[in-house]
Amino acid sequence: MMGMYLLLKCLLGDRVSARLYYLIIRAAVLFYLIPLPFLKGWYRKLIRVSVPTGQINRIWIPVEWTNHVMHVGSKVYVTNYEAVQMIVAGVWLFVVGILMAGWILKYVRIRRQIDKYTGMVMTEEQKAYLEDLKKQYGVRRPVILYQGREGEQTITFGIFRPVIICNREIGSREAQLLVRHEMVHIRRMDVLWKLLVLLVVMLHWWNPIARKLRRAFERVCEYSCDETVMQAKPREEVKEYLRLLISEASETGTVSVGCQNGFADDVEDIKERMSNLLKEKKWNRYAAGILVAALVLCNSTTVFAYRDTACFTPDRADNDFSTLRDMEIPSKKRFTDTEGNIYPYSYRELVMDYRGCSHEFESGTAATHTEQPDGGCEVKEYYALRCSKCGHVDKVESIGVYIYDACLHEW
Repeated sequence: MMGMYLLLKCLLGDRVSARLYYLIIRAAVLFYLIPLPFLKGWYRKLIRVSVPTGQINRIWIPVEWTNHVMHVGSKVYVTNYEAVQMIVAGVWLFVVGILMAGWILKYVRIRRQIDKYTGMVMTEEQKAYLEDLKKQYGVRRPVILYQGREGEQTITFGIFRPVIICNREIGSREAQLLVRHEMVHIRRMDVLWKLLVLLVVMLHWWNPIARKLRRAFERVCEYSCDETVMQAKPREEVKEYLRLLISEASETGTVSVGCQNGFADDVEDIKERMSNLLKEKKWNRYAAGILVAALVLCNSTTVFAYRDTACFTPDRADNDFSTLRDMEIPSKKRFTDTEGNIYPYSYRELVMDYRGCSHEFESGTAATHTEQPDGGCEVKEYYALRCSKCGHVDKVESIGVYIYDACLHEW
């Protein structure tokens, strides 16, 4: 999804509304945080419902195996591949812990800055002024407005009970523009989204694209907020707003973005921000919503690239492989790969040399054939994976159970 954002940004630039980019980049944030493989099951069910039964095998998408820790009885067997994974996971958790600690320290400093205003009380005029702006922007949460001290930037802090600290005289024209800007942030829950972006950066600290996402979100968030505040406003009011941008940037400089929204931005970005606001762009939220939904659907189909995970759980298991190796299982089983090759197997093959095999799995279907006393039979079919080295077969997902009154199969 981030790649789609960068592609559109490269092709269209600032010719489209920043609000569209804002929707796309928020979807990109969710793609980084929400595990998507569970969607594969939904898509398979949709395929089975929408495609005739006889055609399903033609469009079935093969899956691959992912190695895992295997439990048999009270013993745990870990392959070399899993050992490397555990080391990498340990390093990842260590770095995430350091980044999280740094963010907590930063939060404490900001919290102390906000605590300086806890003794202040809004006047009735300020309350009425704030309530009027809340109605204009559809904000229902309780909002507190304080006038900031000299030299401090205008910021919004908090999610459920946001606090606005405005560095202009409350009731002035400049304060009205500043508070309108912050009201848009509050309505869109931008503080929460910035926390989610920060979480993406911490969890994906090794990925440079995640840091690029954070920087892009900060810009697009402010640009789209400017567009919303100045939508359908006269040219003179837009120029007044731009002068306020320059004034805020020169007075407060860089905003520390994290668990707050700041009005100012880096001085070097103000020119681009002003240019974006001066260009007239068409905006249709319904069309934008449909476009973003289509992009999300197209990007989510990549869940078929994820490997399926399955657990090795024999019906009977002792505390060692030797017991299973000596078991005699009379039931008939076979695995058919995507090219139609058939491989008979049994539980003995499930455990034979499993512990030391590095595994190269191929996709296909597995079937079990059980004869009935009355001369009929029962066939169970599954999507399955088979190791071409050791013959291990794992059933991933059930396809169906077929019962025949007379058995005519030759296995």
